[in-house]
Amino acid sequence: MIDGSGAFDALGAVAGGGWPTAGREEEVREILAALAMSPGSGVLLTGEPGVGKTRLADLVLDLSAATGTLIIRGAATEATRDISGVGIAALRVSGGSTGSPSGLSVVSGLLAGVRDGARDGVPRGVPGDVHDAALEGAGGGDPARRIVLGIDDVDQLDAASAAVVGDLVRTGGVTLLLTARSGAPLDGPLARVCGRGPLVVLPVANLSRAVVLHLLADVMEGPVDGLTADVLWRITRGNPLLLRRVVGIGLETGDLARSREVWSWRGSPGGHPRLHELVAADLATLGAGETRALEYVALTGSLPRATAEHLAGPAIVGELAHRAVITLTPRGGTDEVTMSHPLHRQALLAGIGPLRRRQRYRELVTAAGEAGVPDPGDPAAVLWRLEADLDVPASQALVAGGRALASGDPVLAESLARHVPGAPGAVLRGQALIAQGRAADGERLLADHGGGTAETVALRSLNLFWGLSRPDDAHETMAHHPGTERSADLRVAELGLALFTRATPLTGTTAPLAGTASETEPPTPPARGPLNPLVADAATVLRAYRLTFRGRPARAAEDFDRGPLRLPARWPAMRGSAAACHVHALVLAGRLREALLLVDTYYEEAVRRAEPSEVAIVGHVRGHCRLWAGSPRRALAPLREARALVDEHVPFPMRVFIGCEYAVCVAALGRSQEAFQELDRLRELIPGDLGLRDRLEFSRIRLLAHSGRLAHATDLANRLADRYLRDSRLTTGVECAYYHVRLRPSSRAAARLREAAGACDSPLFELFADHAEALTARDGAVLRGIADRFAELGYLGLALEAASAAPGGGHAARRRLDDLVERCDGHRPPWPPSFAGSTALTSREREMCELAAAGLSDSAIAANLGVSVRTVTNLLGRAYHKLGVHSRRQLGAVLPLSPDREGGG
Repeated sequence: MIDGSGAFDALGAVAGGGWPTAGREEEVREILAALAMSPGSGVLLTGEPGVGKTRLADLVLDLSAATGTLIIRGAATEATRDISGVGIAALRVSGGSTGSPSGLSVVSGLLAGVRDGARDGVPRGVPGDVHDAALEGAGGGDPARRIVLGIDDVDQLDAASAAVVGDLVRTGGVTLLLTARSGAPLDGPLARVCGRGPLVVLPVANLSRAVVLHLLADVMEGPVDGLTADVLWRITRGNPLLLRRVVGIGLETGDLARSREVWSWRGSPGGHPRLHELVAADLATLGAGETRALEYVALTGSLPRATAEHLAGPAIVGELAHRAVITLTPRGGTDEVTMSHPLHRQALLAGIGPLRRRQRYRELVTAAGEAGVPDPGDPAAVLWRLEADLDVPASQALVAGGRALASGDPVLAESLARHVPGAPGAVLRGQALIAQGRAADGERLLADHGGGTAETVALRSLNLFWGLSRPDDAHETMAHHPGTERSADLRVAELGLALFTRATPLTGTTAPLAGTASETEPPTPPARGPLNPLVADAATVLRAYRLTFRGRPARAAEDFDRGPLRLPARWPAMRGSAAACHVHALVLAGRLREALLLVDTYYEEAVRRAEPSEVAIVGHVRGHCRLWAGSPRRALAPLREARALVDEHVPFPMRVFIGCEYAVCVAALGRSQEAFQELDRLRELIPGDLGLRDRLEFSRIRLLAHSGRLAHATDLANRLADRYLRDSRLTTGVECAYYHVRLRPSSRAAARLREAAGACDSPLFELFADHAEALTARDGAVLRGIADRFAELGYLGLALEAASAAPGGGHAARRRLDDLVERCDGHRPPWPPSFAGSTALTSREREMCELAAAGLSDSAIAANLGVSVRTVTNLLGRAYHKLGVHSRRQLGAVLPLSPDREGGG
């Protein structure tokens, strides 16, 4: 749901211009240090327009004024050069002491001295009375009192004014803080302002991506998803003024809007016509040869340097690189030329008409042939010939499109497919669309033109389930395939359905996933031919999931580490799913610290690729790791971002996982109602009797526990653990059994967990079993030792839980407990085991008490549990007697439903 009022408030803040100066702390320290240096006449800040030179200089001058320094400020502009021969306008003074000549009198004296002393535009110097007045105004006659003169756009000063400033520096001891555009010549008038020594030149850089993310969240008064922040950073290159203008346009048009508590920009910000106007002035400064060179790069996206220099000449390419208009990136033994500024590219493309476009492509083809790069068979070179309207056989375009898809460039593959007539082009285009996350468009093309080939049927089946959440259609597509011998592609698709729909593969065999077998998978005969590239990507993900959730998370993590499993290269959504599975496998294998480092790397890579589905998937597992680390507060931001980015491009199973983890997080932060509503929403999205409903049930255990409904959570965990372990879904079975024993310790529950952990390969599961046995034995020393082991591995929440359950230990144990609470950001375990008091209640009695304490009447409890009101009354009466209470209001004190904790905000 879009929050329109939030957009209105944010637009007002942007229009008001009150953006903070962010990320400049290091520059401020460096400028202040340089101003204090001697010898030298001051500091010159340089940078591109809009980078924030003026605001940075003003900030430094304000800080200096606060320490008692006399500050004189002015701006040099062409519009004021003719005012009495002085190029300094809007002079302002601050920092002078009362009781001495005011700063304004000093400035007046300076101007009078300039007027009187200038002859034929050449000043004779600053008169002695002006010098004396300046010193007196600076500190009441104290010569140690500093004067700093700040001049904005100093490169616009005329020669006479520059000489006056130089005389003031030499004779008056004034220090300068100046600003000028990048590339301004340091000779001529600018050199004349230097009185005692050379200026210290400090370039002011654009803002980093991290700073832009924090700045946007500050200005928008709410979180901005990482992908949006990255796109805004890339198209503005971190230029604060341009960033402010782009954000303003996004808010005005509604493209930048708040949904699910997170600000997001849907679509392509760089394609908006109003943004092209923002860079028109930059493009207007280019010469005809430079503009022509940039058009080649804009059309191709990436151009070999040899070809670019053949077209435009080395001098122009070098000059554009020097001015940071283009970027030279080493790739494959050569340099690739790309546009540095995405807005420049979008604006150039918008201005190239059909005739000039075709002519530029013909020039590219000729240059490539003469320069030798790219190779004529390269997919990009084939597309150039097609766009140039040259004769290219359809078979060659089809082969080139297949190569582009296999190499991980589905956009190029789609462009080539559009030039291939008939069914072959439609099938290739359908595959390219699926790889881009456009599942519905891809399915339409494959259904209409793909026929009944095994490759097409397999891909359609995977897409129907993973992309479109249509499991019945996926099964029907597979069942109607006429072939009796199942190809490798079909076997991958069968396993994909079986993993999430509780179906048995049609052939009764196991698909050859990623070319390897595990201890739980029988060897398979060699496949006939290679897998379709997209099916191969799916095979990697399915194998990783199979290993991870069938009790082999350590094996899955090792296969990713050693290379048998690699991140898919062609299908971004599958690449994100594989990355998430790799991280999850590390977590379940007891390698949380590694997972925390790796997931941030995966996230940064996904953001750089600008793939929303991949960012959402990897982002959610960032939050997942932080939940395991014991801090739901730190987990909330990445999980909220992932949830905001979920759309039809995210594979269907991952949408469920993202929603479940978000629900658990908000439940842990005390927002139980919101958590259960999220789970109910997810349940409505899952069609039929899918295995994904099991994931919801496991999440429901966690929600019930966090919301204090321990009896419900315990019973559900017990039932699900039995079912999952019976069905050989070992990993989730272990997790359920572990929850059960933590909520209701018993020898039987601990023994079941130990047996299940022994059937898996995770050292962490063995530690779970140790924890369960220590809880059952009520051994404080062992529990504290287990807490230390959890903490060493990074599982601070579990460490705190184990330590909280350990009786005894004295002051040292309490200090250790306090330290763990602090490291978990104040979050405490919501269900510390209690071995007295309420444990005398039966499971049914406790269940009644939980519902009664939650505010339900006897009749509502009876309807909820399917029993009579009389049964409820009797059970509550017995429970009240055991607990020593007389009413519902007293239950909260003796039967805590959940610890007091603040909302997640």
